[in-house]
Amino acid sequence: MNILEVKGLKIEEHQNKKILVNNADFEIEKGKITCIVGESGSGKTMTAMSIIGMLPEGVKATKGKIIFNGENIFSFSKEKLRNFRGKKIFSIFQNSINCFNPSVIMETQIYDMICSHYNMDKKSFQEKIINIMRNINLKKPEVLLKQYPFQLSGGMLQRMMIASAIIMEPDIIIADEPTTALDLVSQKDILNQLKMIKEKLSTTVLMITHDFGVVAEIADNVVIMRNGNIIERGTVYNIFDNPKEDYTKILIDATFKREVTDVC
Repeated sequence: MNILEVKGLKIEEHQNKKILVNNADFEIEKGKITCIVGESGSGKTMTAMSIIGMLPEGVKATKGKIIFNGENIFSFSKEKLRNFRGKKIFSIFQNSINCFNPSVIMETQIYDMICSHYNMDKKSFQEKIINIMRNINLKKPEVLLKQYPFQLSGGMLQRMMIASAIIMEPDIIIADEPTTALDLVSQKDILNQLKMIKEKLSTTVLMITHDFGVVAEIADNVVIMRNGNIIERGTVYNIFDNPKEDYTKILIDATFKREVTDVC
């Protein structure tokens, strides 16, 4: 069963009519992790931004539909789209520091976020967020919640974003290059947390990445983009065991130096 379908999506730079995404078609399977993978400029991030209605200024979706639970996201009013973000789809970006107000402690920011969508008293929130943080192996959650964003490392901020996603209970989490610029231990931990969210909470995850190693580690389904076009898609096993496009083969060969089955 698909929770989201992208149909004939075309994204352009408005001023010069440059096509950034061309006639994209793919589905996101409910309860699975789908990875959109490609090099910088392939259109993967623009595709994700169109799903949450956050394309940059001067860029717009000129054709196509994005169907979520039977509704076209492009037909949402501003108010409905605002409620849709966070409550139905939660985004985790590469630079989490930019998602937080540097002058407000973490607890207040996360509480304000959840109160914008749900009615929850402060005590219930504190009990729930602390329990979530412990479940994802964040030590001393009471201390972390009283800290400011600039006091936390990049890896810790990403973990706090994951905790925020869990408490929001969205249908889909979109993670755009969430492990980029993190150390290897933090990268592994973030991927493990996303897998846990899928397995224990049955939350759907859309991961945006340039790293085929991440794809092998986490994906159920894969969409490969190049120069704004989807060139191949399928299950992770089909993509690695039987890639059809030369570009896909090049990406796989460049990533792995041993048998794919050993990596998976």
